[in-house]
Amino acid sequence: MRNNTEIPRRREAGFTLMEVLVAFTIFALSFAAIMQIFSGGLRNATVADRALIALGHAESLLARAGTEQPLVEGVRSGGLPDGMTWRETVARYSDATTPAVPPAGLQPYSVTVTVSWDDRDVTLTTLRLGGTT
Repeated sequence: MRNNTEIPRRREAGFTLMEVLVAFTIFALSFAAIMQIFSGGLRNATVADRALIALGHAESLLARAGTEQPLVEGVRSGGLPDGMTWRETVARYSDATTPAVPPAGLQPYSVTVTVSWDDRDVTLTTLRLGGTT
């Protein structure tokens, strides 16, 4: 016969070791994925920042062609203070619409500027009018 005054045993409240390990594993995997996404975003932001700087250099060099620097066919290159390098190519431009004799001694030139850093580069090309040489 059972005594009704006996207190039933209660299970202690809390988590088992297995539940804690599973929760910690899920947290660790989620945290690793979030950190990988965050570091990828920072890496892309750095590349975009360098590309923007290179674009500014290329625009500046292109603006100098034919104004500060005469349009002379050939290739020039050099280095920039931030470790980037540049290359400018100037060539006479002609296509089917270019007249055989340029008007008033003017000649169209194709000017291409490439700014490089690491394994990347930015290239800009334009047409400029210059005197025949």
